[in-house]
Amino acid sequence: MKKKINRYSLFLLLTLLLSCEQFQSVSDAEKMVPLRATIEVNLNVGDAPIPDQLQVKLVNFAERYELSTTMTPNQPVTVENIIPGIYTVTVSAAKSEDGFSYNYNGNVVNVGITKDMETITVEVGAAKSGALLFKEVYYCGSRTPSGGSYFRDQFYEIYNNSDLEQNVRGLAIAIINPLTATANMPVYDGPDADKYVYALQIWQVPDTADFPLQPGESIIIAQMADDHRKENLNPSAPVNLLSAEFETLVQTTSLIQDNPAINMKMAFWPSPVAQWLTTVFGGAFILFVPSEPIDPNSPTEVVSPVGTTTKTYRVPIESVVDALENVGNPNQMELKRMPAILDAGAATVNGTYLGVSVARKVKETHPDGRVILQDTNNSTDDFEVMDPPMIRRYDAKAPAWNTWK
Repeated sequence: MKKKINRYSLFLLLTLLLSCEQFQSVSDAEKMVPLRATIEVNLNVGDAPIPDQLQVKLVNFAERYELSTTMTPNQPVTVENIIPGIYTVTVSAAKSEDGFSYNYNGNVVNVGITKDMETITVEVGAAKSGALLFKEVYYCGSRTPSGGSYFRDQFYEIYNNSDLEQNVRGLAIAIINPLTATANMPVYDGPDADKYVYALQIWQVPDTADFPLQPGESIIIAQMADDHRKENLNPSAPVNLLSAEFETLVQTTSLIQDNPAINMKMAFWPSPVAQWLTTVFGGAFILFVPSEPIDPNSPTEVVSPVGTTTKTYRVPIESVVDALENVGNPNQMELKRMPAILDAGAATVNGTYLGVSVARKVKETHPDGRVILQDTNNSTDDFEVMDPPMIRRYDAKAPAWNTWK
């Protein structure tokens, strides 16, 4: 018995000595030292005025760590206290001049900052702040009383954020390629490929009549302009869309009726025809006014990414009125599809079939109650999640020509 005790004591002693050596080794390890990085910009703003000051933001989405500072356009800035990791670096600004508002945006995604005093260069472009904006988008769908999936209640609200009448005649809405956020971005041929975004599907307001929109008025584009709370649809749906101005009608089932809403034109849809389900995982949308009629058979405008047969339609960035990128969850924020000049960030409802929407924040409210919505061309900052979705939130008005509202 004594021998066993001695051996056991010896084992404990050796274990303690080994543990002490391990602790000593750890205590001698190099501690993590915060890093610094220099941010510089290349301004490509065309005829827009040079901004006075730029906002700089570094976001490590994995660690939920963010740093912000400011810089002048011609002077790089050094950012301190950076923890090593993968960052999205965003540079933005806003300026008003000669009656116009301009947004300046640029970003670099998936930047590894692991060494001290690295230099990061951000290309920054400029765009005029649009009069017509995505006000609220409900894309994720809802659950049925039995727990099933329901997506026909999607809607897209477009708002006149300006002080002047706007005409939505011929306005087009598109979802761009790729359909969902991905690290494997498609590549397009051509020296001017970066001057375009590439649409997978395009719907268009009829160009056979005028559809004026006064300041503070909005239009609703419904996938299906019906009361989705009906027993034969989804009593648990959060919206009644019977008052929508437009719908993307394709009668693929007996449940889909031709409602009072005006039927939009299917301008480009190379895949088999179906109701416009714009992915419950979060698509990237643009509003644009075509300078020429959309030709789905054009050999120059209908192009495919390198190595694929996917057909997409080229839309010049300069013709885009507004843009909104959505992603499936916060971890996909770095998987950017949209050029930063159109949308430097992304919005998300963080799930599917949740019955919630993304809606633009209010910047200010006029004495008459009309709201001005925030528009910095960065959806991370401009949008928030709303539960439940609501058409014409903030007392937006329907246009006078909507006689069925």
